[in-house]
Amino acid sequence: MGKKILVLIGLLGMTATLLCGCWDSTEVNNRSIILELAVDKNDDFEYDETKLIDDQDIYTVSYTIPDFGKLSGTNTLATEVENTIEVQAPTLGSSVDDLEIKNKNSVSFGHVKALLFGESLLKDPELFKRAMDGLSRDMLIARNVPLLAVNGEAKLASQIENAEQPILGLYIMDYFNNGERATSFFKKQLVGTYIKEMDDTGVSTLPLFHVEDIEQNTGDINISGAAVIQNYELVGYLTKEEVRSQLFVEGKIESSPVVVPYSNTLLTYNVKREKSKLKFGDTPEGPWCLIEIEAEGSISEYLSTGDDKLIDHQTIEEVKVLIAEEIVKQVELGIVKSKEMNVDFLGIGEAFYRQKPALWMKYQPTWLATTYQKMPISIGVNVAIQSTGLED
Repeated sequence: MGKKILVLIGLLGMTATLLCGCWDSTEVNNRSIILELAVDKNDDFEYDETKLIDDQDIYTVSYTIPDFGKLSGTNTLATEVENTIEVQAPTLGSSVDDLEIKNKNSVSFGHVKALLFGESLLKDPELFKRAMDGLSRDMLIARNVPLLAVNGEAKLASQIENAEQPILGLYIMDYFNNGERATSFFKKQLVGTYIKEMDDTGVSTLPLFHVEDIEQNTGDINISGAAVIQNYELVGYLTKEEVRSQLFVEGKIESSPVVVPYSNTLLTYNVKREKSKLKFGDTPEGPWCLIEIEAEGSISEYLSTGDDKLIDHQTIEEVKVLIAEEIVKQVELGIVKSKEMNVDFLGIGEAFYRQKPALWMKYQPTWLATTYQKMPISIGVNVAIQSTGLED
């Protein structure tokens, strides 16, 4: 009986020890939570063989660390809600050591909300690929973290003063996660999908982060357009209208207005949802592609006078034709741009391969050299208008 009591006491003591917490863990107050990273190539870097590798400042990395005491309104000595620490290092992994030298806390990457890449880095395929590898491997950045390109220095974008949301990482997170936002001029990109697209096709796009006056650290923020990446190298930029074409081809347009002239005024058709299908065939002259688009929406704005009201089937059919023609024009923008750049960012080759693998094998060797440039791509659009008040 005495032995059983001793064993029970021992077990209770061990249980109490386990329940008291992780005795060797770092308290949250002693951690610096990184919310966004801005990564640039150090354009002033020149290799110096007399220096150690660790002293070769190849990358410039700006880490943004919020002061949670300031954010929560508790007592704190901090004057700003966030602190940006800039370090230079030969790799992103080694930059963490330099960051901790300049910071009293341990660093955590478990809550990163955004990654911004500068133009010079995106133009260097080796450094950009190395940076992505370091971010996804050593720092364990989550696969659902948004990626953005900056037409200039990323560190300047990370320092922008934004009255709406002082912490840029949280602003970008809310921007990407807003399910009610219209999908029209902006295609989001995440770490996981970017890596997959690079592995599958070698082509991807990153949304462009714009600031009205980036040099002065002020101005309105907008995210639109895209940077086109091929084999980890920046090859050019897309306007927001060209991104819209990309979204139409991919069948991802939602809550997007299409404006057409009708009866001496302007009519706005709101595309509530849209889907697309790509079809392929072959001829003696080469392959062809047909993009079939189904658009469903409603007329959201039209100033009618007299007999110009949309009240009969003939008028509705006329409007459908105008809307379809405008969508065709918008899709053609992306096709023209893709062929000008000779980069298949529309994913036509990927769809060709999946639908017609045997035919793809025939044309794959010459796809970008000649086939894609010469391929006729036609567009068919079917427009459905809801709530017209007419019976079919």
